[in-house]
Amino acid sequence: MKPVDMDTWGRRDQYNYFSKMQYPYWALTCELDVTLARRFMTDCAIPSYVGMIYLVTKAANSVAELMLRIVDDVVYACDVVHPSFTVLNSRDQLNFCSTRYSEDPNTFIARTREVMDRVKNAPESSLESTGQDVLYLSCLPWVHFTSVSHPMSFSPPDAIPRIVWGRFEPRDNRTLLAVSLQVHHGLADGAHVSQFMQALSALCADPVVGFAGLSRT
Repeated sequence: MKPVDMDTWGRRDQYNYFSKMQYPYWALTCELDVTLARRFMTDCAIPSYVGMIYLVTKAANSVAELMLRIVDDVVYACDVVHPSFTVLNSRDQLNFCSTRYSEDPNTFIARTREVMDRVKNAPESSLESTGQDVLYLSCLPWVHFTSVSHPMSFSPPDAIPRIVWGRFEPRDNRTLLAVSLQVHHGLADGAHVSQFMQALSALCADPVVGFAGLSRT
């Protein structure tokens, strides 16, 4: 991570304004059409959770504002961000799982499935925190929601984006997916969150591009 030059940073005033608030966070939930992406993942035998983690992380890495972090009151920019996501173990207990992002879907999918299987079968729960260059991801495959809230740390301020999606919702021969993104308002505005939603929507609408480079047997 590299520190942001506050003297030249275009968001300096917005950051200073929102960072003084007790709760400087906001969230947006959208319904995205994932009909083609879900069909593609099924045809290619990609687990839907792993596939969505890849697409979500790919979309987030296309928005610079989602790669900003706050450490000791200093704003840093990450070169790339990686997924840290929830997994249920064999006892249906919540665990945290993380993997390194690779734009190559073959590498990412294999790596993520291996890490996920290891955490699922671990005898002990894993709830350790990760570094700053991550996204906190989760899935609620049981419900189709309209909003989500998240636990946050105020001291020190937590600026890691939270992204969660729900179950695949059939509607009028389509498959919709609720996706929520929560950010620190000092780092990202509505335009930036919308850029993420548009990027993810585009990847889902054209999964051949979304999973570009995937080896298909």
